[in-house]
Amino acid sequence: MAIYEMHKADKAGTVFTTKDTLYTKEYAEQHMPMYLEGHLIENENGKIRRRYRLHSDKPFTIEAALALDINCPECNTRLKQIGRCLNTHDLGLYKCPACDKN
Repeated sequence: MAIYEMHKADKAGTVFTTKDTLYTKEYAEQHMPMYLEGHLIENENGKIRRRYRLHSDKPFTIEAALALDINCPECNTRLKQIGRCLNTHDLGLYKCPACDKN
């Protein structure tokens, strides 16, 4: 599981770039306002794919979370949300359409 730091890439604060870190989940929860948590999953064909869960220290509505554009930590393509928010702090599940093609 990898932790990715998020940085605002626009003045409105809705576009984010990501940066790989060596942080633990516990450290990220305590010191980062928003971060992505990377997961490796196996699809139905046995291929390993990366998925990312967005986390926030402040409560987010579903609408506010959907308004965010996040760039892939691997290739900088926009991530696509594929899973619902779990609660107001554990937000959507994302995938990278470009990385999934490879």
